Amino acid sequence: MFGDKKKARGANDGSPLGQRLLEVGLINEEQLNLALREQKRRGGYLGKVLSALGAVDPNTIARFLAEEVGTEAVDVLRYPVQKEALRLLSYELAQRYEAFPLERYDDTKSFKVAVANPFDVLAMDAIEQISGYIPYSVVASSEDIQEAIERNYRTERSVGATIDELMEIKRESDSDRSLSEDPPLVRLVEQVISRAIELGASDIHFEPEETWLRVRMRIDGILHQEVLVPGDLKSAVIARLKILAQLDSAEQRLPQDGRASFNTGQNEVNLRVSILPTCYGENAVLRILDRSHLNLELPDIGLSGSNLEGFQTMLEAPYGVILVTGPTGSGKTTTLYSALGAVNQMERSVFTLEDPVEYRLPMVRQTQINEEIGMTFAEGLRALLRQDPDVILVGESRDTETAQLMIRAALTGHLVFSTLHTNSAMASITRLVNMGVEPYLLPAALEGIVAQRLVRRICKGCVEEAERTAETFSKLGLEVAEHAPERLRRGRGCSACNGTGFRGRRPLFEVFEMREEFTELVLNRASTQELERLAKHFGMTPLFEDGVERVYEGETTIEEVLRVVPKNKAAGPTVKRSQPEESGGLGI
Repeated sequence: MFGDKKKARGANDGSPLGQRLLEVGLINEEQLNLALREQKRRGGYLGKVLSALGAVDPNTIARFLAEEVGTEAVDVLRYPVQKEALRLLSYELAQRYEAFPLERYDDTKSFKVAVANPFDVLAMDAIEQISGYIPYSVVASSEDIQEAIERNYRTERSVGATIDELMEIKRESDSDRSLSEDPPLVRLVEQVISRAIELGASDIHFEPEETWLRVRMRIDGILHQEVLVPGDLKSAVIARLKILAQLDSAEQRLPQDGRASFNTGQNEVNLRVSILPTCYGENAVLRILDRSHLNLELPDIGLSGSNLEGFQTMLEAPYGVILVTGPTGSGKTTTLYSALGAVNQMERSVFTLEDPVEYRLPMVRQTQINEEIGMTFAEGLRALLRQDPDVILVGESRDTETAQLMIRAALTGHLVFSTLHTNSAMASITRLVNMGVEPYLLPAALEGIVAQRLVRRICKGCVEEAERTAETFSKLGLEVAEHAPERLRRGRGCSACNGTGFRGRRPLFEVFEMREEFTELVLNRASTQELERLAKHFGMTPLFEDGVERVYEGETTIEEVLRVVPKNKAAGPTVKRSQPEESGGLGI
């Protein structure tokens, strides 16, 4: 079927892989020598070392090896995998031999298997002995094989089957014995985390109750129940999470916080783990920080039109304070990181103070706040100002001292980014004054403010036309713009969106640029409402109006906009102004 068995297992002239790659011009001698030194220091296959050093693409090595042994190179991530083939090798053995079963042929008692090293004859013999089937090898890169193993094996057995297996072990063994290190318990936790990553969840909640450990996942900002784990297993599950985060498993009376890494094939996802004692046991929340899904291009995060132009103008300022406001989980970190990415980092010195540092950024010095040892935002900012910074990100302005230092840093020639928890952009000015910042400093120091919220997107897989726009808006007491579509859109609900009608989220923005015309109002400590009226006069689009535009464009629903921007915060017309009103209409 694939040539004779001996040829499929591989044969070469006996020269080392590095020498053969050198002879065909895929690497040079300097790269080979460097790879050999790294291999001696760290171990592992030379091909994998060369790939890690960037000397040669892993798929190029796979094609080279396949040609040498007279077989084919395959893309295992796109190959239609047979579930029956997966059962020939266990997850552990597939990882050990870097072998991924693709197709099984019961009539010939053989199967096709993708391997990273087709010259490993001992591995092929072991695979044949364990599976009872004759393996015929094709070649794929080590990275792709690991990814395929993680994608397919963790979902091969259901969470329910794993729980049943654990309960059987619990019944047959000493009830006091911890299961936290048992392979089925390890697999259960990995299955839950893998499922959360697959669904795009931002958080996993392990919630202890009297008879259950309830597992819920926050997907697109909404909690969904995924599984109920029997109460007999809840201590073992929490203990396993503590082991992952290197926390004290014996301590069950105090809150604990830690970090962990989780591999999904070739991608590594960071987890923030928080443990809190409750009356039914310890509650655990895992925040998923997936760097591969982090988009840091300003136009791609949802800024468009005048909002994008306004924000880009702020970023061109040589100094000043730029604030991003909104509640927890509204996407402020992504916006701030995108802003840092838009700043010229080769010509500027960029520092951050964060609690916690969520993602590592290139060419940015990031410092973790630790209030337990006195490393507060204020103390960190004082120290940071002696590091010759051009751009500073202060994760949060929590107190008067930090706010005042931030303003003075801007006045002394630094571009400063920070966040506040306020309901709107203009409420941030009032908040800063209430925190003790002198009003006369704000017009000179404040460059602009961005307020934002996250709304769920309508699922593209099941979007359909719904009720008439005029009827729906009339029921809600809202005006309809002339350019509004005749009908709104909704998601019907499908397998891609788990029947919710929504998949993914996008931000709503409110972008305010400080102007000279605001000086008098700020000095006179004007109310938030007065400041908002003047900002709208100069073209600022309020959060709610930006949300209505997203409804007109079919990206979300009006109910979703009202969920994140309550109706009492959505005062004023829903029609976006194209020209500023005459100042006489402001009443100021």
